[in-house]
Amino acid sequence: MTRKNRLKANQKSGKQINISQTLIVKPPQRSSVGIEKWRNAMKQADRGRRAPLIELIQEIMDSDPVFFEAWDKRVRAITNADIVFQTKGKEVEEMMDFIDTTEFEETLKEAMNTILLGKTVGELDFANGYKFNLIDRRHLNTETKQILINQSDTVGISYENNDFLLNLGKDNDLGLAMKVMAYAIFKRNGGADYAQFCELFGIPQLAGLYDPEDEKGREEMESAFQKRGSAGSIVMSKNGDIKTIGSETSGNAVVHDGFLKWCDEQILIGLIGQTMTTKDGASYSQGKVHGETENDINKSDRRYIQRILNEKLLPILEKRGYPVKGGWFSFPEKEKALSKKEQLEIAIEVDERTEAGIDEKYWYENFGLPKGNRKAKPETEEEPTPEDEEETDPTEEKPVKKPNQKNANKPVQGKKVQAQELSFWNKLKNFFDKAPR
Repeated sequence: MTRKNRLKANQKSGKQINISQTLIVKPPQRSSVGIEKWRNAMKQADRGRRAPLIELIQEIMDSDPVFFEAWDKRVRAITNADIVFQTKGKEVEEMMDFIDTTEFEETLKEAMNTILLGKTVGELDFANGYKFNLIDRRHLNTETKQILINQSDTVGISYENNDFLLNLGKDNDLGLAMKVMAYAIFKRNGGADYAQFCELFGIPQLAGLYDPEDEKGREEMESAFQKRGSAGSIVMSKNGDIKTIGSETSGNAVVHDGFLKWCDEQILIGLIGQTMTTKDGASYSQGKVHGETENDINKSDRRYIQRILNEKLLPILEKRGYPVKGGWFSFPEKEKALSKKEQLEIAIEVDERTEAGIDEKYWYENFGLPKGNRKAKPETEEEPTPEDEEETDPTEEKPVKKPNQKNANKPVQGKKVQAQELSFWNKLKNFFDKAPR
């Protein structure tokens, strides 16, 4: 019995059909990538056949770390965000356990990939808990709105109005990837040209000169270069001459390098709206503006995912008996984090206005500053009042007063001593005091 006949038999018997397990999935066709191939894949996708385009996008993402990381950064902003399910303002513990599962995270990832690829159909399996099975996008015919068992089939299973299928995206949307595919292809082929350029001109070329009068001189020189290994080499008579064209290669290297960086920038702008949160920026102010652009995109993604969960997934969960009636999924809004400059201004204000002030450790720990070796200023001792002197026990030893820190390093100036006036006899005695006997 063929797969199609088994599907029809299961439909008549009322059994749940795991469509994702019936697809005849073939490995992707990997070949050279070019603009013409991309344009042809787009034309087929416009007619509902997305397999060539999906394979091309996957091929590019697997070999381009900038493309992959830029998009994965947006996906991580969703999977790392806090999601809650509330009913009448209170969280539902059963649904919080449901949210904290790998299958729910997989649902979030594929929902985000709908933005990149335009269309997503996932099969929901409730036989043993909750499980999300992605329908291979190569098996979707968006023109007839069907899932194809074989990619070459003309008739398949409808993915509309099915409680076990999560249908996301528009049928005529090819996704955000179309805006950056041209630059990714330019970068891939330009990188290959750059690699060839480095191979040809990155290693110095050697010229072996032999004596033309020596019959075996040329053969010995050629043999020596062949044994040397891969490198540019020329064998010629020492009486000959050779001229090189375009020997200045530094300018060509700048062209290649600048072109590849330009392609990276276009990919980043197309996927995350800016470049400075992924690559080095020029200034703090520009980086701040680019960071705000990224925050706006992440906020838009959160609102999109929130609508999908509440409009698409929530009704299906309610039919399966999950405690979701009257509730909704949401991303709790977090307060905007204060910058270090704002924290410093607030701390200084509090330190000046309060009697206790701010603890000294706060300044070093919060702002990451190294603590110096300078000693803290000692507190000035109050002069004792006459009443305190009367109350003090005379037998009690008085504490030795430490010198002021400011005067500690100053040399002590001694009192000026005047010589005692001596009599004539003492002067005469001192004169002969140390005379030899």
